[in-house]
Amino acid sequence: MGIGDMVKGLMGGGGDAGIDGIVSKISDAGIDASMLEGLDIESITGMLADKGIDLSMLEGMGISVEDIVAKITGKA
Repeated sequence: MGIGDMVKGLMGGGGDAGIDGIVSKISDAGIDASMLEGLDIESITGMLADKGIDLSMLEGMGISVEDIVAKITGKA
């Protein structure tokens, strides 16, 4: 997922709507909650980077990686 896709998802509503868009892209990449169980944030961001999803710029946009992981795992 490129930065353009990420920004589009965030601009499509921001807040939970933006997170939902990112979660959708992660799901489209074949990553589900079971794959994230027991992993720390660094391991998760590494896994996502391997799938072409870079979440590093989200902190500057007010969305934390922890929020996204919580949404994916249902712990939001």
